[in-house]
Amino acid sequence: TNNDTNNDTNNEISLTLNEVLYSASSYHAIAKPVTLTMVLSAMAVVFINTEESLQQGEQQMSDAYVVWQTGSSDSSGGTGNDLLKSIGNSLVIVSVIALMTFGIVILYKYRCMKCLIGYMVFSSAVLLGVLGGTMLEVAIEKYRIAVDKVSFFFGLYNFALVGTIAVFFSARYPE
Repeated sequence: TNNDTNNDTNNEISLTLNEVLYSASSYHAIAKPVTLTMVLSAMAVVFINTEESLQQGEQQMSDAYVVWQTGSSDSSGGTGNDLLKSIGNSLVIVSVIALMTFGIVILYKYRCMKCLIGYMVFSSAVLLGVLGGTMLEVAIEKYRIAVDKVSFFFGLYNFALVGTIAVFFSARYPE
């Protein structure tokens, strides 16, 4: 029986050459675009952002997640009140993230794949449009490029649409 146990263990661990090659190609299929994205993101921060756009972005990000303002000069109650507001703000953020995650898990559990895919396609298109538009707008201001609004929004719409199609409907998968 000891030999049977060793044989079962050896059979579970052994991989064929095709499985190893598939794993390697799957890793490279993920690692290459992620690395390229990280390098391009770092270059965009260096070459596109200005000091003003960085400060504006920081302010918008900090304001986006605040339900109750803290630390203002007219706040009554002092430090204890600010602490309660800060805890409330953090609970709101955690609750929203938990609810969204719970909703996605429920959709997955009940196999509502069309809803999930639709959500992912829509959110990807919105992210490409909004973030791409913000970066392009900062670059246009920094490098003083003359662009009319119609061309700007038409190009942005195409960027979001083609980017979404490229992400979700490309036929390139590792074999």
